Amino acid sequence: MSILRMAALAMSTTALKAPSAAKLASLLPTRPQPPAPSTARELDGAALVGMTRVGEAVVAPDGKRAVLSTKEYDFKAKKFDETLWMVDLDKAAALGDDALRKHEHLTPLVSGSASAPCWSPCGEWIAFLSDREDGKDDKNKAKTAVWLLPASRPGEATLLKRFPVDVSDLDWTSDGLVVAARVYVDGDDAGMAATAARDEEIEKRGGGLDAHLFKRLPVREWDRWLDAKFAHPFLQRVERRDGSYVCVGDPVDGLHRIPTSCPSGAFGGKGDWAVHGRVAFSCRPPLAEDEAWTTNRHIYTKGGFEGEEATCLTEENPGYDFAPVFSPDGSQLAWLTMAGGNYESDAVGVRLHDVKAGTTTDLLVAEQDFAWSPQSLEWAKDGTAIYFHADVKARRRLCSISLTGAITILGDDDAGSTTLQGESAQGLLVARDSLSRPAELALLREDGASERRITFFNDAKLAAVDLGAVEDVSYRTDRPGRESPDGADVQAWLIRPANFDEAKKYPLCVVVHGGPQGSTGDDWHYRWNLQCLASAGFAVLAPNFRGSTGFGHAYCRDVSGDWAIGPDDSVAGVEHALATYAWLDPAKVVGLGASYGGFSMNYLNGNAPRDMFCALVNHDGLFDMRSGYWSTEELFFMEKEFDGPPCAAAASDPSSPYNVASPSLKVAEWRTPTLVIQGDKDYRLVTSEAISTFTALQRQGVASELLFFPDENHHCLNPQNSLVWHDAVLAWCRRWT
Repeated sequence: MSILRMAALAMSTTALKAPSAAKLASLLPTRPQPPAPSTARELDGAALVGMTRVGEAVVAPDGKRAVLSTKEYDFKAKKFDETLWMVDLDKAAALGDDALRKHEHLTPLVSGSASAPCWSPCGEWIAFLSDREDGKDDKNKAKTAVWLLPASRPGEATLLKRFPVDVSDLDWTSDGLVVAARVYVDGDDAGMAATAARDEEIEKRGGGLDAHLFKRLPVREWDRWLDAKFAHPFLQRVERRDGSYVCVGDPVDGLHRIPTSCPSGAFGGKGDWAVHGRVAFSCRPPLAEDEAWTTNRHIYTKGGFEGEEATCLTEENPGYDFAPVFSPDGSQLAWLTMAGGNYESDAVGVRLHDVKAGTTTDLLVAEQDFAWSPQSLEWAKDGTAIYFHADVKARRRLCSISLTGAITILGDDDAGSTTLQGESAQGLLVARDSLSRPAELALLREDGASERRITFFNDAKLAAVDLGAVEDVSYRTDRPGRESPDGADVQAWLIRPANFDEAKKYPLCVVVHGGPQGSTGDDWHYRWNLQCLASAGFAVLAPNFRGSTGFGHAYCRDVSGDWAIGPDDSVAGVEHALATYAWLDPAKVVGLGASYGGFSMNYLNGNAPRDMFCALVNHDGLFDMRSGYWSTEELFFMEKEFDGPPCAAAASDPSSPYNVASPSLKVAEWRTPTLVIQGDKDYRLVTSEAISTFTALQRQGVASELLFFPDENHHCLNPQNSLVWHDAVLAWCRRWT
């Protein structure tokens, strides 16, 4: 080698020296911390997390009182404090507005850990779940237990029952307490005690042994790996003694040794069973071979928790039967039903079973009798009608259906969203929320009129922040759909920036909801709250694209097999907004979305009009349809949406969704800066999808960051993580606008 060549090499060698602090901060992974509380009048993460969350309100048997559950985040202790309140409904109806705002009709009962309240049948006691200590040196490792509180006189909460394992979904029926617990079904013994003993034995093995052998699908559900435990409902009998209650006998498993779960699925609850002497369960057929790729759940009934085998009432239906509820006199059993065997968003009907006659009829035929799908059922106290909720034009509406099939939508069309809590002597007790207000309790007449709000937990907190004005808008798109060949009118929410000044130009955030069969509704959200963006100075557009619920069944079906329709409808919404509102800055449009919305961000990166978006935020979004299918825990969903599995012959057709709409197909055209967010316990759209997205961006030199939460699932739920999430999302939007 020549001397000149050696000198040149020496001069080009990079010296090994420490980079600047700024360079290290810009390139190395960091551990973000929640930001300091804002002094501005902004609905930032802290202001949102700090709202009081009004939860379940349960009306007493006499209809004159209710017990209300609320929770509020303690930023110093970094946990939620729960409170149970006694609500005097008769007093509330008589109070003036000022007294109502002072909550003179509310009495705090217990705070700390207190959830799932329910009344004793006599109306004198309240049971609830808590993980509080009882002051005893108990070797029982179960944390969540049932506690008892007097409802009509002062008194401290006392422990009613601590089971061998943790329990959930407390219900107090005329037969006794019902709780859910996860128990093994495959040993010589089954039940709570045997499960606790087996878990303790596993824990003692030591040596780091932790191996699992699977023999069938599914292997995961939502955010956990499956095992030989199944959630079962247990009946614990109680007796009145000395003016209180005591538990008698051992808890009885209503599904003893049966390998199926009730509550069923990640979002199951006590609405999966009904008790009125007889008991009804909604659950999957035990160990069905097609469990992983079908939605099938049946309604089973039997004479009580003990003894006889349960009879299936829905054997002829391959779809989803759920939410059983007995009439007040126990003579009839109603439930919700879907016909499709792998379509979780199918049109929903209502079936009615005559317990004595053993006959089942349709009370509401899905799609034929109602343009929307019932979501829950609650019998009227007199047994002449059933209340239910339905997503109607992006609002959760309270409806009723008589036993002759007459359907009524209660309340005003623009009154936000409504959740029934129960019937009282003063009318219907409901929770009301909207895009501009968290949930608060209100009383309605039985016909849905004459609303009177009776709680005001968040008024002072809302007065401390500036929110944007909400508009219900619509626009036309000529893009054909499978069931809308001539295009469609698309509803959307437009929120103007807080402190709006029409003389100024504003950036636009376009939020694409998940699902895709869901909607951005007129309700308050603690994860994707549109007002957080509006309060930060952004205009917000949230399209309810074709595929959204609440606009008719055909509109909802339009997205299946045509996943590009959501982002395409969103692009049409951006074009409409920019053409309509001169105060929007067309150079400062940011797209955001999670789940299907995250998929949409990846799709838009390669398919949106060039330079329409200056930045994107993708939370738990799909990168590749094929890889997403092979790794998800919800095969039935993707098989329905993508017209079958990738191994089917149809998947090789050029028109297959796998070959048309997968974001990875256009990855070489990605140019838009993107914030990628992923929870590692998301088993629906797994971490490899986020890593693939981030790799594709980084490898092509596209500005990008990956915000990773090791302990979050498909949602960001931990309040500390939520603070970081909001700070990162707003910082990304501001950086590029």
